[in-house]
Amino acid sequence: MGPTRLAVHCPQCGSADTEELSRFGSTACKSLWRCRSCREPFDRIKEI
Repeated sequence: MGPTRLAVHCPQCGSADTEELSRFGSTACKSLWRCRSCREPFDRIKEI
């Protein structure tokens, strides 16, 4: 049984319909995500 993943909400529109584009974003502690609803990319701080 793997770890439970929480929904990642878009900071622009609040949608939970998001996808991870890259495990590494602008810094090593962030990952790059995109909202499927508004199509905006955003960085998310990785969980430890």
